[in-house]
Amino acid sequence: MEERILSLFVSSIVLAQNKEIALSLVDDLLTPAEKVMLSKRFSIAFMLLEGYDYDQIQSALKVSSATIGRVALWLKTKGAGIRGIREKIKRDESLREIWEEIKEGFAEIFLTAPGMNWKAGRTFLRQRKMDREKSF
Repeated sequence: MEERILSLFVSSIVLAQNKEIALSLVDDLLTPAEKVMLSKRFSIAFMLLEGYDYDQIQSALKVSSATIGRVALWLKTKGAGIRGIREKIKRDESLREIWEEIKEGFAEIFLTAPGMNWKAGRTFLRQRKMDREKSF
């Protein structure tokens, strides 16, 4: 019974077919806290796959190292789904643009943190943005 219910749930997500319907389904099913929790887990997994370290993830997402550790362990033992989605995001131009904006936000957090060279960080971010705009 549990497998059938899970299958129906996953099929419902797939049937959404567009972002608006999928967001509506998520709003119908999840509380605001659950949405934040799942979004953070997804972001942790994505950031780990992108090579961010625990300190960077903790700083950007305001999560504990224990939470990051649980996601990292999960990625080592499973993670095929998130890896597949990551590849699709990297191939999909509109999603890639969103990910690049998120990475710029992370970079801004890290490069403008106390003790960092603020001017060098801003120069790096400006150059990165210009390079990205040239590539499209």
